[in-house]
Amino acid sequence: MGRPTTSAFFVLFTLEPLYRSIIVTVVPLMALERFGSAKDVSIFFFVLGILGVGMSLAVPWLVRHLSRHGTFWLGVVAGVVSMLLFIHNELWAFCAGMALHLFAASCIDVTLNLYWMERVRRQDFGRVEPVRVFFLAFSWSVGPFLGVYLRNTVNPSAPFLVGALVVLLLGGYFFYQRFSDNPTSGGKHAAVTNPIRYLPRFFAQPRMALVYLLSAMRSGWWTMYFIYVPIFCVTSGLGETMSGALVSLAVSFVMATPLLRGTIQRYGIRRVLLVGYAGVGSVTVGIGACMDLPYLAVVLILMAALFAVLCDSIGNTLFYRAVRSWERSSMATVFMSYRPIASLAFPGAYSGVLAIFPLPAVFIFTGFGMLATSLMTRFIPARMR
Repeated sequence: MGRPTTSAFFVLFTLEPLYRSIIVTVVPLMALERFGSAKDVSIFFFVLGILGVGMSLAVPWLVRHLSRHGTFWLGVVAGVVSMLLFIHNELWAFCAGMALHLFAASCIDVTLNLYWMERVRRQDFGRVEPVRVFFLAFSWSVGPFLGVYLRNTVNPSAPFLVGALVVLLLGGYFFYQRFSDNPTSGGKHAAVTNPIRYLPRFFAQPRMALVYLLSAMRSGWWTMYFIYVPIFCVTSGLGETMSGALVSLAVSFVMATPLLRGTIQRYGIRRVLLVGYAGVGSVTVGIGACMDLPYLAVVLILMAALFAVLCDSIGNTLFYRAVRSWERSSMATVFMSYRPIASLAFPGAYSGVLAIFPLPAVFIFTGFGMLATSLMTRFIPARMR
């Protein structure tokens, strides 16, 4: 690369999640208005998850043919178009906007992470990853409430106009930093045409399979939070503004991750994640059991988010530590699919759960899943800091 520094990446990792987060609470509320029930919203997000997985698998092919640079810019254009589609009130524009939004997010996320892994040395990931997570959390703490606030007090189109502006700023800063596809390290940087080719090798490595499972469950819990906490707030009478505030406040807790570096160094990654997954699982079960008492449920929702901070404090450090340097690009395309896979699997499971049980079952189901995942943390090497 040319001029970009680590600080430049932190700016990009602030703008990119802001583009996604500013509509993360607005979209479930719009879907609830259009489809009428939590079950139908789950089916909608399940279909979107299928599209998301397909688009995630297509990004490496695009990198191969358009380069990382070209794929990033394709994502920027798709991001702007998606925001403009949301402004139209028709159902087709809403669905098309979500599909393009997912495509844009995949293009931008994958290419930025490929640049990031090329820039940072393997031994430095443990130091800089919490800082990266801080900037991600900052945007995710601002975006959800801002989106609902703009929608309710300014104009229903305002969140999407601001989202388009943010993605344009992201592209402008990327252009200013003069990113290129010239590798700076001696490793191999061959583009990957299809991450499915690497699935057997990826999951044949127990450490990689474990990291994927932990990341997918962590992402799935947040998927549940972003979709069903807003639905709970609306259906329980707490209102849309409360839903945006809960999502933003919960994610703001993640900004404390750099402060946990000393705790991680002292107790190790395994213990921190054990407490995180077990805590968030137990409290999430409690949320489902207490939904008839909305304000108690709100307290438990925030408590669960505090435990989720421990799960997020490690970021992608386990993957960066486990992957061999010459396989980063190929293995990253498989690893980064955990997010769309979680976005597919969890709403798909919830649509089945909601066909039989009411909304609290979603939280109870997810809580027990996180408790089961906490048992998997014992396979993390105890010496890992």
